[in-house]
Formats: sequence, C-alpha cells, structure tokens
Amino acid sequence: MNKLILALSAALLTLPAIATPRIVTSSHATPREQYAATRLREAVANLPTNETILLAQRHDALIAPYDKQIPDFWPNAEESFILRRLGNTIIVTGYDASGTLYGALELTNRIAQAHAIPSQLDYEDHPQLKLRGTAIGMQKPEITYEGAEYDYPYTPKDFPFFYDKAWWTHYLDYLVDNRYNALFLWNGHPFTSLLKLPKYPEAQELPTAQLDQNIAMFRWLTAEADKRGIWILQGFYNIHLSHAFARAHHLPYHLSAPTPLSSDYTRYCIAQFIQQYPHVGIFMTLGEAMGPHYGPQWLAQTIIPGVKDGLAALSQREGQAIPEPPIIVRAHATDIQDALAAAHPLYSNIDTMWKWNGESLTWTNIRGPVRSRFADLVAGSNVTIANIHLLSNLEPFRWGDPDFIRETEHNFIRIGIGGLHLYPLRYWDWPYSADNTTPLLQQTDRDWIWYEAWARYAWNPERNPQTERTYWITRFADRFTSTNNQQPTTNNQQAAEHLLNAYELSGICAPKLLPRIGITEGNREVFSLGMTMPQLIDAARFNPAETLWTGDAPAGERLTDYVANEVAHKPHHGETPIGVAAEVAASSAKAVEEAEAAAPGITRNQAEYNRIVNDTKSIAALMAFYNAKVQAAALVMQYSYDHNLTDLEHAEPLLAESVSHFKELVALTDTTYRDAAAMHTSQRQIPVRGGPDTEHFRDVLPVYEKELATFQTRLKALETATNPGAPGLASETREGSATNPSAPPAKPLPEVPFTLAPGAGEAFTIAPGQPLYTDDARATIATVVPELNGLKGIRVSTRQEIPLHFTLAAPAQILVGFFKSSSHKALDVSPATEQWNLVMPDAVIPSGGKALPISVWAKPLPAGRNDLDLGKGAYIVLGFVPADTHIPFTATNSNNLDWLFEN
Repeated sequence: MNKLILALSAALLTLPAIATPRIVTSSHATPREQYAATRLREAVANLPTNETILLAQRHDALIAPYDKQIPDFWPNAEESFILRRLGNTIIVTGYDASGTLYGALELTNRIAQAHAIPSQLDYEDHPQLKLRGTAIGMQKPEITYEGAEYDYPYTPKDFPFFYDKAWWTHYLDYLVDNRYNALFLWNGHPFTSLLKLPKYPEAQELPTAQLDQNIAMFRWLTAEADKRGIWILQGFYNIHLSHAFARAHHLPYHLSAPTPLSSDYTRYCIAQFIQQYPHVGIFMTLGEAMGPHYGPQWLAQTIIPGVKDGLAALSQREGQAIPEPPIIVRAHATDIQDALAAAHPLYSNIDTMWKWNGESLTWTNIRGPVRSRFADLVAGSNVTIANIHLLSNLEPFRWGDPDFIRETEHNFIRIGIGGLHLYPLRYWDWPYSADNTTPLLQQTDRDWIWYEAWARYAWNPERNPQTERTYWITRFADRFTSTNNQQPTTNNQQAAEHLLNAYELSGICAPKLLPRIGITEGNREVFSLGMTMPQLIDAARFNPAETLWTGDAPAGERLTDYVANEVAHKPHHGETPIGVAAEVAASSAKAVEEAEAAAPGITRNQAEYNRIVNDTKSIAALMAFYNAKVQAAALVMQYSYDHNLTDLEHAEPLLAESVSHFKELVALTDTTYRDAAAMHTSQRQIPVRGGPDTEHFRDVLPVYEKELATFQTRLKALETATNPGAPGLASETREGSATNPSAPPAKPLPEVPFTLAPGAGEAFTIAPGQPLYTDDARATIATVVPELNGLKGIRVSTRQEIPLHFTLAAPAQILVGFFKSSSHKALDVSPATEQWNLVMPDAVIPSGGKALPISVWAKPLPAGRNDLDLGKGAYIVLGFVPADTHIPFTATNSNNLDWLFEN
C-alpha cells in the first residue's frame, strides 16, 4: 500500500502545473499600474487558463506591437481606457495611469461576474465628470475646541479612524472600486495638525510626538490614495488661526478682517503645505468668519501668493518647474465673482465649488438665481464642482433613489458642471450612522446605494433608465437574497424589486415637501424633526431662504401663496403645499407596503432589512404628520382672512392627528436611533434650538403636544368670547390680548459682559433718545422693545470700515440690528451663510417718520476675544446675551396668529 501511495505521489509531481493567466506590466509601471496589476492577479489567481494580460498606458512600449489593432485616444482623454481581446492576449490600456487602472478594475469586475476571462472583449469607456469625490469631516457634532466653530485638531481621541490603516485601506479600495478620484477632508484650520511651522513655533498646538504621528500618517494616506488614482484635498476656513498662535498674539481664534500678521501667517502655512504635500490639493471657504467683501483681497494677496511661494520652493527642490495645481474656491459666503476677477490675472488654474440644492437634496434640477450662479461659475472657472452638502432634510434615514441621482447628474452635464463633491448622509459623526446598534454601523455599508449611485452616474449618467432599473434590482438581490454565488430565484428578484421600489417611493418625500413648506435647505432646519405651527403659518418670521423655492425646486406655491389664491378664488400654479403633502404621504405609505412585501424573499442581511422596513415606516409617519399639519396650517391662515371660527375648529382635529403621527414616529425611532441629526450645536433652530435636550424625536414630541394644548385653550377662549368670529378677534395678538390676558410683561434680556477694544465703535446703553451712530447725533432711537431696553450695545460710524474687537466674559449670542434700507448688510447676513438668525423683527424704531425699522439678528460667539466686521456702517450692536438664552418673538403684524400656539 505504501508503495502505491509513493508511486501516485511521484506521478502527481511530474504533472505540469495548472496554468493561470499571466499579468505583464510596463517596465516602468507607475504605482497606479502596479496597484492595478495586484488587483488583476487576485482576480485571476484561481482561473485555469493561460491568457496573457498586458497592462500599460496606450503609448507604452508594451502596447506598441498592437498599435494597428488598438485605436488611439482623443486629446485630453484623461481616465479613459480600452479593453481588447486579441486571441489569447488581453490588452488593458489607458490614456493615462488612472485610465489603465480603471480598465483593470473593469476587467476584474467582469471576471468576478463570469468566473472567467471574457471570450469576447472589445470595450472602451471614459468618465463624464472630471472630478468625482467624497467628503469626510474632520469635525465633530459638538463644538469642543475652545468654543471655535469648525476647528478640531487631529488627535486619536477625536478621530480614531484617521489612524487606522486597515480602515483607510478598505475605504480607499471602496472609493476606487466605484471610480471616485478625489477625497475632500474638511477642517477649520488643519495646518497645525499636519505641519511643523519653523517660522511660527508659537503656533504649534499638538505635542511634538502627536504631530510627528500625524505627519507620518498623512504621508502614508496620501500615497495610498494616489496609487488608487484618488486626489486628497484638504480644506480650510478663513480667517482661522492656530489657537496657540492667536493667544500668543492676543488675537481672536477667527478674524472677520485681514491683518498683516494673519495674512503672513496664512500665506506661510499654505506655502509649507504645498512644499510638504505636493500631491495634495487645497480647497477653501473664504467667508463665514471673514466678511464676504474681503474675499477678493484675501484670495489675491494671501492664498495665491502662498501657493506660489510653495511652488517656487518645490521647483527649486525638484530642479524643474512645477505646474500650477488647481485651487478650489467655494462660492459660499463670499463675493465670488469679484474674487475670481481678482485671482485670474495672478493664477489660471482655479476651480469653483457651490452647493447643489443648498444643504439639502430637493430637486434634480435648478432654476432662477441658483441656475444663474452656476452659469457664472461655469463661465469663470476651469471646473465647477457641485457640492451635495450636509443633506439636512434626509437625516437620519436611509436614502437611495438611483433615478433621482441619475437625472441630477445628467443636469450637471447639461449645465456644464464638471465635478461632484459628495457628503455622507451623516457628516458630523463620520464614519458612523445614527442607527442605535452594537457595534455602530459604518456609513459606507449602510448607505451603499448612496455612494454607488452617485459614483455610477458621475462616471456616466447617459444610461438607459430601464436597463438601470434592472441593474439596481440585481444589486439589491446581491445584498439581500443571493447566497453562495447562487443565482437569485424569482422570489428573490421580486424581493429586490420591492426594496428598490421602497427606496424610490420614500426617496421623493423629503425632497419634494421641503421647498413647499420649509424654512431653509440649510443646517438651521432638521426637517425630520418636524415644524411648529408658527414656522408653517409665519415663515417670514424665521428668516426663510427664498432660493429654496425660487431656485432649488420646480415652480409652485408656498402656503402663503396657496391660501391667498384659495381665498381670492384664483387658479393655483405649479406644485402646491397641500398637493405635495398629500402626495408624499401616499408615496411613503406605499413605500412601507413595498418594503414589507419583500420579506418572503429576504435570505441575507435580515437585520438590515428590518431596519429598512422601520425607516420606511418612520418616513411614512413623518409625512403623515406633515400632511395633517399642513392642512391645519392652511385653515389657520385662512382664518386670518375671513375671521370665521369654523376654520380654527376644523384645524384642531388635524393638528391633533399630526401629534398622533409624531407619537408613532417617536415609537419607531425611540430605540432604533441615537439621534435625529448629527449636528448638536445651537446653529440648529428649526423646529427648536439645537442642544443636548433636543437631539431626538422624543425630545421634540412635548413641543408639539404643548402646541396642541395651547391651541385648544386659545380656541376655547375664542369660542366662548362675546360675538365669536367677529373681525376684532382676528386682530388680537398674544401681547396683552383679551385672548391671552395672562401674558407676562416683557423684561430685558440677560447680558454677557464685554470689553470693547479701542479703535472702533463706542459702547452705550440702549434706550430711547440714544444716537444710533457715533457721528450722527440726529439719528436716534425713538422706541425699542423692552427686551433690549437698558442693554449695553456698541454703535459705529456711518462710514465704519474697520472691524470691532471685543472680549466676551462667556459664550454669547451677539445681537446686531440691521437697517432695512441697507441691501449690502442684507447680503452679509444672508440665510445662505446659515450663521445669522432673525430673532426680533422691527425691534427698534429710529427717529424720523421716514426711517425704516431695525430688525435684530443673532449669531453665536465663543468666550474670549472676538471681532466683527460687516463692512460699511448701517448696523448697530444691540447687546450680548448668554448662548443658551431663548429670545422671545414679538409680533408686529396685527394679523399675526402665532399667539394661538405659543405661550
């Protein structure tokens, strides 16, 4: 027996080895081509065939023998590739290293699907969008670093994922598999986390050992990304300073106006960054901290000189000229057209970025002022990038409507947009979703369809819709039904189709409804937490962002338009709030049916399937809440026209129904979600001010229950009043009205002490008779609301052109009054910046019969040194109140009905 075994063993040893395909690369293959070859070797390792795969760029010597059989690329065909089978030889070639890489990945996908190298292969492809990137926030849900917004040093405590090479390897592979070619990292002031700054040693914020670890990690990350064809870009805000540097020079952490020292420091940081990380890009926010009118100066005199300094040093080190890398400038909170005009004579390679649908997702297209802005950017920059930003109306639920995304990116091409910048669905808590699971869910896994669909259509949106539907059904089947490489059964395919239907039916809901009733597409509003009745019936009070419905949605009506047309018996135009609310309520209910219908065919990822069903139910409850509440709001607004108490009586059961639906939403999310929105700061204002006690759906339910109870009490008072329904009742306001006689008299708001630095402005006590300006004693305060009377404020010159500098004893809200005649100031506090909130309309009446009232806006500021620069005059600081102070609203319109719902 032993002799037989030995004989068999000897015979096996003499058999030829099983052949596998051979990968041949260029003799001078780039890191991207080497990575591509590694991926291909893994794909063919178990194939019992003997093809030769040639992998190189089109004009490499390796491909030269096949020049007559392989077409050449057109000029500037970046990232394009060709796959061709010629007998037993497979050609994988690209216009450049990235194209060669994408060709290799295309071939690996085909091998994985067929478990063989295709017997016929004649294929070429190229991307439609030049830049296709995702975003990661090196930022946190709370403001944790010395009260400074957006500033977070890179440390293992705050960003453990940043130091996890296995995590990064998986994520970067995920990006390249989806043909993303850029990764944007957001931070307020990243330079002191990634650089040593010998010129400014006082700027160092991290221990040297931590800084060394960061630098080594960033070098590894950028090299790993580069070999996958992924361009890392680091973002920063202006003017943000190293906190250590600011303290050393007695400056605020953020400056609203340039100074020679801040300019030199920032220029030096940029130059050092370019030298140390020559393959890393930069993108910037010129505004928010800095006044918009300084953007052109700062870009031309600080940013571009810093880039040029870095390039000059790099050229000297390398011994050759270095081409200008792209500078990406966000068209946000700055005078972007003036900035581009100032920059172009100095630097030619400038790209721009602007938010698509603001900070939400509302429509597949744009129109009006938003369309005009994008047209200007496309005309004035090399590549214009659409920023899919924050997704404030989609959090925290799953979202993935491939057809919506395809149509959106098709419109990118039509408009001339050349790049995609994609936020995760939950930005502030990366890399985790809001699901309450152990362990927490990774967003790239939970939100796979979000990333795959945007990437697929950034590469090519010109795909057949029906073929695409089949593709996505297959993808759902792969994730939820297929096992052990078995083909899905009919039952499995039906389940996958039901899931796709559920995603599409629920996907239209928040995007369609927000523009018709919401206050803003920005992060001030968490649409999933609902809205109060005053926010629905009196939107103007809450500083609405008009481009939400004039640019980021189809033509249609808001509630004010709808009710006015109803009362006047005029025809409606476009989408209506009532119609859309009913439509999305029905669509979300149908989504639940579709999700539940998939159950019999689900054979994989059962827990995730259950979470999908729960999400569809949650969205349906939210849309039912809105449907009932919008109808109630329309009836209340109608009452302001006809003074018919029946309107309010019909509104009451609808409002009660909305509360009932919100209770359903709370029950569905109570244990399944950690919170409703990842941003936990007071920047959130709608429906309630953000904070530790307003993060979850259950936190907001008491607000709606109280609102209902208040309305029922006020309605009962109206019903029992003498001559109910009389016109006089409609003119009552909550301030000392017959319907609310217990309203307490207003008192001055609490104050935060401040010290005004000399050089600009003058502190004064706010009171009637006080001058509004330092240089015009004739313009005085005639009347002021009680909440502001007696507070300590700051008045400036009518020609004020330098910033105010002041020190706050504690975190505060600054209250600034703007004259309605000052259109320039209106731009500085535009809702688009989402930094300012209108808190007290018409709070100050100036002297003189022709003077327009002054409305008060608030913005949070940290304790310590701060500055304020809003350009030329026409504003007044009306005090500083504690950061957590609730500022009551005072109605100035006699027809205002907010008092029906507020105490």
